[in-house]
Amino acid sequence: MSREEIREKLRKLEESFIEGRISEETYKELKAKYEAELASLGLEPAKPSPSAEGLGDLFSKAADFCSSNPVVFVPPILSGIISAIINLILGVSPFGMFRGLRPPVGPSGPVVPTPSLYGFLAITALASIAIAIITLVFNGWTIAMVKHGIEHNFIDINASFSYALSKLAPLLAASILVGIIRGIGLILCIIPGLIAAILLALTLQAVIVDDYGAVEALSVSYNVVKRNFFEVLIIIIVQFVVEAILGLIPYVGTILAGLAGAYFTVLLTLLYYSRREPKASAITV
Repeated sequence: MSREEIREKLRKLEESFIEGRISEETYKELKAKYEAELASLGLEPAKPSPSAEGLGDLFSKAADFCSSNPVVFVPPILSGIISAIINLILGVSPFGMFRGLRPPVGPSGPVVPTPSLYGFLAITALASIAIAIITLVFNGWTIAMVKHGIEHNFIDINASFSYALSKLAPLLAASILVGIIRGIGLILCIIPGLIAAILLALTLQAVIVDDYGAVEALSVSYNVVKRNFFEVLIIIIVQFVVEAILGLIPYVGTILAGLAGAYFTVLLTLLYYSRREPKASAITV
């Protein structure tokens, strides 16, 4: 085969891997074979990495992946329903907006806070923490589904959920670290906090896909995003706008925003796969 034919095969191989049509084992085997053929021709191995693909291609691939594997929408639906139920119990308006925690108002004005109010505040805080953990686990579940789909060409709901649960500790630790870093950045100045949020946007992907620990995942996300900063920035901006608009829809806004969030989670995970340096010892689902 000629140089161009081999490189075309490499390009198609990369596409097949990203779209989940072949396993990681097959991908590595064929890639090594094609690169060996290039080497035999006295040429540098081609690098038709998906990173050469445009952002529009990744948006399209994410849409194709979701349409071929609609099961990825199960986690956000369940998460949205559970969160909505908890929020409704705590007093959410029919329009999906919090009424806010205001002290009771009597005929002569606001009533002095009572132990019952403090109890309510405590319950609300605990509920918020519970929702955050639920969202975290279900988001990790979605990423695990993408991992399973890409590496095994099918998605096992139970296996991917079990895998996400097994990563709860590093997911939680990484999320806390990201929250602290973002918080410090926002306190010092809003812009550094936003930049930190973007640079660490692939932290959960690093934990789920390549089995990195919390601290390592922060570093991996930073390095990957730094090389693809504007692509990740565009994705995050589009996600924010879409979810904000959908969140305004009465009753079902939270669930619709969750569905959109699943799509963007798939998109960011595909971007991570195409831009990261594979970890040789990565654990598969």
